[in-house]
Amino acid sequence: MQEIQPFGENIWIVDGPNVRDMGLLFTTRMTIVKLSDGSVWVESPVTLPAETLQQITRLGTIRYIVSSTQRHIWRLKEWHSLFPQAQLWAPQTSSFALGRDMASVSSILTDVACEGWARDMDQLIFKGSHVFIEALFYHRSSRTVIMGDLIQANPMLKGRFIRNGLFRLSGAAAPKGGVGFDIRRSFRNRVLARQSLEQLLTWDFDKLIIAHGNCVQENAKAYVKEAFQWL
Repeated sequence: MQEIQPFGENIWIVDGPNVRDMGLLFTTRMTIVKLSDGSVWVESPVTLPAETLQQITRLGTIRYIVSSTQRHIWRLKEWHSLFPQAQLWAPQTSSFALGRDMASVSSILTDVACEGWARDMDQLIFKGSHVFIEALFYHRSSRTVIMGDLIQANPMLKGRFIRNGLFRLSGAAAPKGGVGFDIRRSFRNRVLARQSLEQLLTWDFDKLIIAHGNCVQENAKAYVKEAFQWL
């Protein structure tokens, strides 16, 4: 069974099944936060067995279902059918979005955190790309930054030689990981990108959750600085 893994105070992660995107297999991961009001915030939800879903619902009422990146928007639909009263949030869409059905999205993520989770988390839109739009979140009590696709450390999969080689060439392969070449190339406005990075680094974080690859349990700020040396 896919297990809920504690990542800090009132924050958990759950690994999901591998998915195919642009012909390549990616690992998946969701983040769960219990907010100060007792409700539950879910980011990049994954398909889960009933037993794991029951464990999550016992944490509190699922009130917010969030896609931090355009590439995860399609993952909201299944969870919205399970929790129709929850609000759906996603970044503004672009040609890079995977699943652009925004009809049921409650609101668009911006640099200002929703009032419902502002007591617990800060957020920012990492700017500078004309196609890649992602919201980053900072869970203050656990000192954790939550990221979707910006930094990846994709694990090597047995028998997937072409896939593994592409991730190595892009700079987004485990164990070191980083910002993939395709994403780096999309940031044409380096001034805005550097401003976003500076804002990210003002957060007092020590941990990092990423969707694709191993998360960072300590010294995450140094890891993020190294991943953005290209900027």
